[in-house]
Amino acid sequence: KFYNPATDVLLNPFDERCAYWDVWCDAHEPSDFENMASALIPQHGEGDPFWVQSARTIFSSTAFKMQDEPKKNQTTERLLELMLTSELESLSEYLKGTESASLVSDKIQKTAISIKSVLAAYIKSLRFLAGLDEKDEQGKLLRRKFSIREWVKNDAENGFLFLSSNAQQHASLRPLISMWLSIASTAILEQDENPDRRIWVLMDEAPSLHKLPELAETIAEVRKFGGCYVIGIQSFAQLKKVYGENAALEMFDLLNTRLFFRSPSNEMAKISSHDLGEQEVDVSKEQYSYGANEIRDGVSLGHQTITRPVVTPSEIMQLEDLQFWLRTPGNYPVVRVDLVFNQMRSLCAPFIKRDYTPSENIKQIEWSLNYHQFSAVQHVDKADKTKLQSIHDTMYEGDENNDERSAEAQRMTKLAEKTDAVAQSLIDAKKAKPTELALKDAEKKKAAEKQKANDQHIEDAQRLEELQIVSVHEEISLD
Repeated sequence: KFYNPATDVLLNPFDERCAYWDVWCDAHEPSDFENMASALIPQHGEGDPFWVQSARTIFSSTAFKMQDEPKKNQTTERLLELMLTSELESLSEYLKGTESASLVSDKIQKTAISIKSVLAAYIKSLRFLAGLDEKDEQGKLLRRKFSIREWVKNDAENGFLFLSSNAQQHASLRPLISMWLSIASTAILEQDENPDRRIWVLMDEAPSLHKLPELAETIAEVRKFGGCYVIGIQSFAQLKKVYGENAALEMFDLLNTRLFFRSPSNEMAKISSHDLGEQEVDVSKEQYSYGANEIRDGVSLGHQTITRPVVTPSEIMQLEDLQFWLRTPGNYPVVRVDLVFNQMRSLCAPFIKRDYTPSENIKQIEWSLNYHQFSAVQHVDKADKTKLQSIHDTMYEGDENNDERSAEAQRMTKLAEKTDAVAQSLIDAKKAKPTELALKDAEKKKAAEKQKANDQHIEDAQRLEELQIVSVHEEISLD
């Protein structure tokens, strides 16, 4: 709504206004591709890191190796073709001499299938970038080629970079948005120290993104380079789910200014109340005593220091819309702030759908993506299949349509299992009944031979009859 095409840049491959971006716009050295892979293919939880690390290695090695090819071949479409539609033997040959060659060897086919399954689950968002490099009749790009790193490092850029999505697109674009944010954060840290510079990074619904590598370290270091992070979360529990308890607490501790809006649950309100701090209050107590004698009557005064929350959980739960509690760094009191809603004028349409027809290669890539994510994984061991399924499930954590998307993924997996089961049952049936099949084949062969013999007998009888007729005619002629 607030995008200004004169000063701002928008990255959303579903939107017609999206700039032209590919992985080579912001990566040139091996470390660049490795950092990119870490954000694109995240490691969630405490599971076995082998599959994720291997998928990252294949992605970074393939993208880096493609730099040796002509510029016209450095396309997202070709990158996906190499990683997903190539046979293991040809991909291993292409990556020969890199650390990824052994990971795609046909000698470890089941392991390679598992790695490709993880790879397909996360890099499939790259296919939406296809077509952004379209050119006019003169061969000129129709869109601005954009580098996030160059944009961050250019102090003359005063506009906004919008990394947008809506509820329908968010799960599909989550890997891309996470990677773009990671690139921008790294670019800020590459700047010279400047206390007067201000680069604002506004992250709404941060836990809905993938786990961003080194985010806590970035927040801790970015201040001296002029970086300012504003992170919005619905619930602290969401942050812990994505980053783990220790990392979530570390990030939470690095954010100095806190705004706490209404929390509907008592547990989350307690966390907010505890974070707003406590106060010591000196309480005076007055006591009266009475006795049978007049001199026994008296009054006593006492003082007691007690500790209590500055803001109670109930006060947080009872906040109205546009109200929040504010805590700032330094010796300043915690205050309640009442906002006044200002209906700002929209500068443009929130979303303009991009008109794009996938090429035949992209359609083939999409088929390969589904095959590697759902069907091929059915051929690995049960233990590995369970691990891979848990990795795939993290694709939907924090998404508004989490249950719906997870159910769809499970439906696709079950369909793949059913298809493979039917195929396997046919193979097993053929192996289990060789005698019966052989007998049927023998009976068919015998019947065919019998029919052939009957046909031959009829043919011979007809031939004999013809010879007899000829013989009679000859006898008549002789007489």
